[in-house]
Amino acid sequence: MRGTCAITLLVGLAASGAACRDTSKTDAAQPEAVEQAREKRLEKRLAQADAGSRHAEALAIWMMPAELREISGLALTSDGRLLTHDDEVARVYEIDPRRGVILKRFMLGDTPVRADFESIAVGAGSVYLLASDGVLYEFKEGADGAHVPYSVHDLKLGHECEFESMAYEADSASLLLPCKKAAKKSLHDQLVFYRWRLQGPDSARLSMFTIPLAQVVGSNGWKGFHASDMTIDPTTRNYVLISHLEMGLVVVTPAGQVVRSGPLPGQHHQPEGVAITRDGILIVSDEGSKNPAAITLYRWRR
Repeated sequence: MRGTCAITLLVGLAASGAACRDTSKTDAAQPEAVEQAREKRLEKRLAQADAGSRHAEALAIWMMPAELREISGLALTSDGRLLTHDDEVARVYEIDPRRGVILKRFMLGDTPVRADFESIAVGAGSVYLLASDGVLYEFKEGADGAHVPYSVHDLKLGHECEFESMAYEADSASLLLPCKKAAKKSLHDQLVFYRWRLQGPDSARLSMFTIPLAQVVGSNGWKGFHASDMTIDPTTRNYVLISHLEMGLVVVTPAGQVVRSGPLPGQHHQPEGVAITRDGILIVSDEGSKNPAAITLYRWRR
């Protein structure tokens, strides 16, 4: 039996779905025809002429169920499936962003693993969860309801950086971890990235590079840039970062050149995750506080 949870869909700012209901016990609560109709509406929007504005309205807004009130990072698998996670417990979800359903949930370990989980990445056959203190949890993707084994990598960076974002870079076979806030005063005027190679001798796996914050901020008037999540554009390979505090989006080349810096599209209350699909859809997740948690889809304009 397929375990899903319907998620309210808004397209063109008009509601067209029901409140979230857990359908793991009854498929009748959310017939497949409804899901297919949602996907067709999204496809219709995507087929419409692109107005060209970087701040066009959302293609779809999926309201998250209560269990994902603290939704955090987003990551796409090699075959294009969307994974997300809880903020406090090592529970991973697969969400169908085109139909608005939760496809599965699985957990790390036999007992709940608790930490301040901030980001997720997929690469080289493994999934990674990142805690805010720079501790990485590595594991294999599990089936619905599974409890999977995991290993822990302490990068020993908790005293140097507060982390909220991470992405897998296939070109360097590394995880990229930008700092939300660097501890060293000498780095307060820099956007700091750590690179952790998945293979190699321990002494050579970790490195750092920086980009001047003045270049990142540009003419936006921000006091800084505090990265909430990061993804990599599947076409250009540029780094795409979002910030909750600045409500901003920044695009940076692997060489460190800032090619775009400006406000996030649409309206967001607490953006915590970002992903870009191969067919050009930007996905942003918002944690729930005063408003429900949500995943919003936009056209991605390079």
